[in-house]
Amino acid sequence: MKVESNRRNNWKEVLIILLALAGGFLLSFLGFGLLWSGISWHVQLIMILPFFLLSYGLYRWSNNATLSCVFMLIGAAPLGLLITRFRDTNDSHLLPILIVSGWVMGILAGFYFGKLSQKPSTDSSKNTVSF
Repeated sequence: MKVESNRRNNWKEVLIILLALAGGFLLSFLGFGLLWSGISWHVQLIMILPFFLLSYGLYRWSNNATLSCVFMLIGAAPLGLLITRFRDTNDSHLLPILIVSGWVMGILAGFYFGKLSQKPSTDSSKNTVSF
């Protein structure tokens, strides 16, 4: 019986890792498509929100596994590195680096808020006064 539950946990971990890799890559692909289509730079910073939501959801679903956020970063890394090679209208790499840094901040913020939401609430018995 215990062996069967270990197999289920292993499959859940593998599924979380695959979802994190695929989600990070697909969101970075979407960001790359937005860049390629010519949407302005400040509008592309909205891509922080999907990275935040995916990171938060994976962290909550994986029962506090920090590896889900790491694999999400690994999934987004190939296209993120490619995007940083582009130049903006001022012939600078600053805005593409800002966009990819925004993705990383979104992932880390989702991880942080997922961690905050998992904290146990304070015990109300500590706050009561006994006579």
